[in-house]
Amino acid sequence: MFLRARRASTDPQVRSLLQKAVRRGYSQIVKLASTRLDANGDRTWLRSRTIVITFEECWPLAAPLSVDRDLTSKQNALLKVTNSAKQKDAASLGALAYAYHEGDHSMLGCVPEPHDIRIISEALNRPAAFFVWVFGESNSQWTRQVIRSAERYLAAATWQWDKACILAGAFLATKDSVSTFETSGVQTKEFPYWVALDKHTPVGKVALREVSEELNSSYRKLIWASFYFESALVNQLLPSPWWEAEKTWRLRRAGLSVEAAEELWSSARPLVRRRLEAEAMRLKHLVEAGSSREIFPVQTSLV
Repeated sequence: MFLRARRASTDPQVRSLLQKAVRRGYSQIVKLASTRLDANGDRTWLRSRTIVITFEECWPLAAPLSVDRDLTSKQNALLKVTNSAKQKDAASLGALAYAYHEGDHSMLGCVPEPHDIRIISEALNRPAAFFVWVFGESNSQWTRQVIRSAERYLAAATWQWDKACILAGAFLATKDSVSTFETSGVQTKEFPYWVALDKHTPVGKVALREVSEELNSSYRKLIWASFYFESALVNQLLPSPWWEAEKTWRLRRAGLSVEAAEELWSSARPLVRRRLEAEAMRLKHLVEAGSSREIFPVQTSLV
């Protein structure tokens, strides 16, 4: 009898950690998480996600975006977003347009401009024609830079909703003259590692499901409440009307008002955190240790 071991399966946790750290403005955690992912051989995902994160969290920063296979280029791009105030309209316009594209038109009554959703939905079908058109709508060098980045990096996005986000960034550039972005302050509080263990990780899903049962709430309600009032928190959010529209729409579909979702998460938060504290400490040690060679016994086999 012997213990059969393998490297710990940490990628979902470290991947989730990376985006939470970018959102909240923790530069050092971004460096540690991206270095860990690169050391684990997760380089293709890291390049793709760096591009998507830029468009999702602060789409105007797509103008100077330059990402190649080298870790330094990915970290530089991620740190620009990390240290900036966030503008999330491309993420939300893209998400809503993707839902519309898939046949759900229920958001049209609560969005800033329904026609914009139809444009991005159609762009998913005909991206080449969209870029010809949107270049014709550009009115500045900065606008053209954002559009070129969107065209250049569209293929790097794996999922259709990520592609919709990138297309939305190109479209928004024709309507917004912002070419510089304000930086945010340096984070001094310790990063709360447990927030990385959300619905995007197996352990987070278990914790959320257990707490939803304990509170006699639905799992669906709790995952969206946890997303908007914890996972999606940012260091500084600039006016983002599409983001506010998406939040209202998604919570409404889950059977919640914004106020009810905030109240639900206020009750659930300490319960979820308590369940995740031990795993959060392991994640913290794993990332801060910087080694990619930890192995843990996972099962006993008979020979």
